[in-house]
Amino acid sequence: MEKFKKMNVMVKPDGSEMSLAEYSRLYYHGQTIRVYKNDKYMVIKKEIAGDSGKMELCWLSIKRQDRESIHDWRELQQIKNELVGPEHEAVELYPAESRCVDAANQYHLWVILDPTYRFPFGFRERMVSGSKEAEEIGAKQRPFDGGFDGKE
Repeated sequence: MEKFKKMNVMVKPDGSEMSLAEYSRLYYHGQTIRVYKNDKYMVIKKEIAGDSGKMELCWLSIKRQDRESIHDWRELQQIKNELVGPEHEAVELYPAESRCVDAANQYHLWVILDPTYRFPFGFRERMVSGSKEAEEIGAKQRPFDGGFDGKE
């Protein structure tokens, strides 16, 4: 997977272009967003302020360029690492039905901007395996490829 590039224009479904500012006005009430693309994904990044006014959270809205569905954990981890940072924790929320948003093959990561923060759930120690290590314990894992090598 290629590295992400920051975009300044958006391409409409009819192929015409609009500025990022116009796109933000139309779809995000003029809020500041950043848009990144690579060979496979488009990601909208928006920082969200807490009660104090300080930016505390980052929302990554991720979709494939071909609009197909995804759920490749390693690629989502690589996107989070590249666009926010490898020591930032993120969650993908499966909300109550009353808050459900499911209008497209689009995925959302909610990233804490404090790189020292750890969620009070999840594993406490690191364990990342490639295909060879997984096979040794009777599991199956694909080999590392691209930017995520399990070492970040």
